[in-house]
Amino acid sequence: MSAIAVLQRRADAASPLERSPRDRSDHRPPSAHDHQRGCAIVRVEGELDAAILPEFSEALDRAVTSGSRAVVIDFRQTRFLSIGGALRLAGATEDAAASGVELRVVATRREVERVLEVTGVGPRCHLYPSVRAALEA
Repeated sequence: MSAIAVLQRRADAASPLERSPRDRSDHRPPSAHDHQRGCAIVRVEGELDAAILPEFSEALDRAVTSGSRAVVIDFRQTRFLSIGGALRLAGATEDAAASGVELRVVATRREVERVLEVTGVGPRCHLYPSVRAALEA
């Protein structure tokens, strides 16, 4: 089963999105920098294939237009990323930049990193080793 969630990170509320049950290293308290506009996180779990692509595209659009200063795409729990998903990510990177929003990608699984590499999307994205690093950037 695949799931996509758009989460907002605000400085005034504790955020459950920073860590998965297996990844406790990403926990951090909100920083003062988050007070300005916060961050939106798009978390993708499972497989991002053609069936899920419309939902992913909608989630990216919502996150980029949410008023956040940055959007973090969390692929830590993504087992498969289609070429279409990677290309949509490239388009979202351009859309975000045009809106003054920085798009940051967390891809720690080799199968996802490989698709980003093969499609040429990886070098066009800001890649981070953890959600914490992406939020602190």
